[in-house]
Amino acid sequence: MKLPVFAPGSRPLSKTRPYMKGTDVRHLQQTLKWFGLYKGRVDGIFGPDTERAVKSLQRLYSDRPTGVADQKFFAFLSHLEKGVAISGDFNVYKIVKIKEAVDLAARKNMICVGDGNSIRAFDLSKRKLKWENREVRPLALTAAPESVLVSAGELLVIDAASGKTGARVNQDLFETPAAFQNGIIYASSRNGALYAINQKGEILWRYRTGSSFITPPVISRGFIYFSTPSQVFCLDERGELRWKARLAGFVKEKLLAFEDRVFGVTNEGSLFCLDAKEGKIVWKENFGEEILAPCLLKDAVVTCTLRGKVIAMDLLHGKLKWEKEIEAAPATSPLAVGDAVFIGTESGLHAVESGGKNTKVYLEGKKISRIARARLGLCAIADGFLWELSPLKREP
Repeated sequence: MKLPVFAPGSRPLSKTRPYMKGTDVRHLQQTLKWFGLYKGRVDGIFGPDTERAVKSLQRLYSDRPTGVADQKFFAFLSHLEKGVAISGDFNVYKIVKIKEAVDLAARKNMICVGDGNSIRAFDLSKRKLKWENREVRPLALTAAPESVLVSAGELLVIDAASGKTGARVNQDLFETPAAFQNGIIYASSRNGALYAINQKGEILWRYRTGSSFITPPVISRGFIYFSTPSQVFCLDERGELRWKARLAGFVKEKLLAFEDRVFGVTNEGSLFCLDAKEGKIVWKENFGEEILAPCLLKDAVVTCTLRGKVIAMDLLHGKLKWEKEIEAAPATSPLAVGDAVFIGTESGLHAVESGGKNTKVYLEGKKISRIARARLGLCAIADGFLWELSPLKREP
């Protein structure tokens, strides 16, 4: 059946008589299905199943369940598609045994696991294996819209739907997560160069730093940021240097870029903030002990000390907003999911809500080795198993 063409979000959608039809309804159904909320057939017809799925999402973000997909609804759906997770308590589900977890990467309703000598992709809706690729021993994974980028000495582009290997780039050594924007892959090499590569595996440009180490790239507002041990770099999409900033201390963790700020940590225990346009230091705070790569939680940049103190700093001025002891040594860097920051430890997954007052421990007593934002919540590797933490209740 040929559907009337409407741009996604261009009109309010609801159950009417006769039922509303269109490509926008089909897009809505596909998106809700990716998040595990829609159980019906993707047919572009707004019927009872679609209304139920819309109401389910409205309940999850504490809105009145009208069943109408209006402007507010589509705005929130857009946030979900960009990786913003639902707030609140999560249900915990065991998915599968993992032999040797290397990395996690999620896209829509799929979680990819670098597991020993293979990459496995699991459908989170069905909690079943989607595909397995045994051609490579992965070191780091990155989820792109239609592919999974695998750093494994060489850089591979794997089709997200089938798991088949496409392009390969082996002109250098790639061992850290890549970045992706507007069809272009950005990857740091072990030899201190940053590459821009198209999805066919063709190198568009290469920027050499002269260093033997650079951090994985991050992208914000069309600019690429990364660091050598002593300098932070900003390149434009053509690979031209916009600025570089020299720092005291050794930068070894991935940077965090948000709007007009770039954040990072040094081995001396400093959290720094740079102006993203010029590279000038806006503020710097030393905590006197080693800290982990930061994440963004609402209006704060959050890090964690190796003793287990979670620290939230004001984005603009670097003033302390709140801090919280989790009484456990972290095994993962902090990850913001919804209104909380999650930190994996040797004894569970600690969730500290914004403000630092309320905390909760998931997977208590289990050793957490990897965490990643996934679908409406997050996934974790704990005690040799892959787990999903989701606001959705599993169907019998």
